[in-house]
Amino acid sequence: MNSEELFMLDKKISENGDEVIVSFGSFDGLDEIHRIDAMMFKNIPEDIGRYDGHEVNMDDTDGRLFAYGRNAEELFKLMKPMLQQFDFLNKAMVYLRFNKEDGTYSELEFNLSQVE
Repeated sequence: MNSEELFMLDKKISENGDEVIVSFGSFDGLDEIHRIDAMMFKNIPEDIGRYDGHEVNMDDTDGRLFAYGRNAEELFKLMKPMLQQFDFLNKAMVYLRFNKEDGTYSELEFNLSQVE
């Protein structure tokens, strides 16, 4: 990816507000992922954020879930009980990115199992 493509990607990300990315390991097929997708699409109110879907490796070894909203912490708190319903997400890493108006950002990274 060249610098112009990275700039455009970063610009697109910042326009989406804060980010919540959940990175997970192996899983038992796409049925589980589609259940998560349906739950997130249905239960995240527009005024808090939006779920953007998932990406997974073809061999089911890992994947990521993506959501964007006005406040990453608030969005994650809404997502957390839904994520905790799926055993394969117990060891998932959660990345919260707080995008600032000046183009800078701060990040927070933690394991889903560490959250009460």
